[in-house]
Amino acid sequence: MYKQAILLGLLFSTTKGQLTLQQVATLSVKELDETAMQLQELYDKSGQTKSFLTKRTTKDKNLKLQLDIVVDILNTKVEEQDAAALRQENKERNKKIKEIIAQKQDEALSNKSIKALEAMLTEED
Repeated sequence: MYKQAILLGLLFSTTKGQLTLQQVATLSVKELDETAMQLQELYDKSGQTKSFLTKRTTKDKNLKLQLDIVVDILNTKVEEQDAAALRQENKERNKKIKEIIAQKQDEALSNKSIKALEAMLTEED
C-alpha cells in the first residue's frame, strides 16, 4: 500500500495543505483523525452517484488508498501512545514497589537485636 502511494506520487490533502506520505507520517493523532474523516467523506461522496455496474475511477481508488494509509498511520500512532502510557505506568508502579521493598528492608533491619546488628557490621577501611 505504501509502495503504491510512493510510486503514484500521491499527495494528501490535509488542514496543513498538500503533504507527501512522509509528511503525513509526522502529523499528530488529531490531525490524522481529521484527515481520515475528510478522506472518508470524499470517498463516500465519490460513490454516491454511481451504480454497482460502474467501476470505481482511478481518483476513487486513490482516495481509498489515501484513506487506508492515513488510517494505518493513525492506528500505529495510537498503538504507540498506548504502549508508551503502559510503559510509564509500569515504570511508576515498579518505582513504588522498590520504595516499599526498601522501606520493609529498613523495618526488618531495625527490628533486629543489637547482637544481630553488631554481627552484621563490617570493618571500615
